[in-house]
Amino acid sequence: MKILHLSDIHMGSSFSHGKIDPTTGRNSRLQDFVEALSCCIDDAFEQKVDLVLFGGDAFPDSMPPPYVQEAFATQFNRLAQARIPTVLLIGNHDQHSHGQGGASLSIYRTLAGNSFIVGDGVDTYTIETNSGPIQITTLPWINRSGLLTRPETSGLSLAEINQLILNKLQAIIEAEIRKLNEDNPAILLAHAMVDRAVYGAEKFLAVTNRGFQIPLSFLARAEYDYVALGHVHTHQNLKPDNNPPVVYAGSIERVDFSEEGEEKGYVLIEITQNAQTKQVNWSFNALNTRQFKTIRVNVTESQNPQAKIVKAIQSCQINEAVVRLIYEIHPEQHDLIDIKEFAELLKETHHYSIKPNFTGNKNQKRLPEMGLDNHLTPLDALKIYVESRQKELSDVAQDMLKIAETLLSSD
Repeated sequence: MKILHLSDIHMGSSFSHGKIDPTTGRNSRLQDFVEALSCCIDDAFEQKVDLVLFGGDAFPDSMPPPYVQEAFATQFNRLAQARIPTVLLIGNHDQHSHGQGGASLSIYRTLAGNSFIVGDGVDTYTIETNSGPIQITTLPWINRSGLLTRPETSGLSLAEINQLILNKLQAIIEAEIRKLNEDNPAILLAHAMVDRAVYGAEKFLAVTNRGFQIPLSFLARAEYDYVALGHVHTHQNLKPDNNPPVVYAGSIERVDFSEEGEEKGYVLIEITQNAQTKQVNWSFNALNTRQFKTIRVNVTESQNPQAKIVKAIQSCQINEAVVRLIYEIHPEQHDLIDIKEFAELLKETHHYSIKPNFTGNKNQKRLPEMGLDNHLTPLDALKIYVESRQKELSDVAQDMLKIAETLLSSD
């Protein structure tokens, strides 16, 4: 029996790293994600898989634009037309913010009769494939409101609430395990943050009230032949002894620069079983996705900062890559820089950004263009200030400018 495990498609993400296609009027990064998903489906046909497991997070949120939904549905409809059983699990980005269920995925229950399953609850399904029956236990993203009531959590600390959730979750998983038929292979499909995972872009969730960690021991049960995980974008196996394999497939395309050095792809699982033995083999299959590249240059000690930055750009393979140029520079070197030359060199990229980081003595006059004689508007002055403090303000810069525009345009 062959199974394709993929996760975290995030169709419609990363538009800030793309450009508008003049022929379609749509962001070029959408096509990147479509092509990555299409490659997964192509390989499903080529490998003649019996089942496809999707580990959650189809879109950036539960209400994607119709054209993004159409792009996603077109690819999965290929599986429906071929009658390849498919399980779509609900991830945290798939859940509607005002209630239970996966608003962005629920419609897929209507595809191809019973061959498409939407896992929006903890349940175990027996699926008939061309190679025999297999059992799939679905564990979608768990939020507190789904398991607890307000009276249960009244007066409890965050740690106590998380422990209460884990106690309930452990009992639920045990109940599903008791349903399993040991004669048939079984897989646990979960969208979760597991305590031994190496996080990438999702790391911030571990320290906020939006997520909690599930102990590996809850999921790595001998009753399951393979644990298919979604949520963490970095591909990894949490059980090197493969007893059983507990595998994050990872995302199929890079969402941002936090995933710059990661390979993207899917996992192919093969289960061989006879009356005496059962063997599970799996392999990660990398996809040819668009490269993200960071060019970092420190020119604070350079007599010719322009030439040093130009050389750094020319030494990097940037053709059709998403590139960010970040250079450290003293404020007094500002007049030695010609950004237009950098822009000309970066034209062969798919998309680029240029970010100077100004360093030096905080007490020295750093921004001569901010002088009173320049007659700047408050918004222009703020833009110059934000640009000069990119390193410290990168996370909030755009919000600062939007709020300033609102304040300055209001009564």
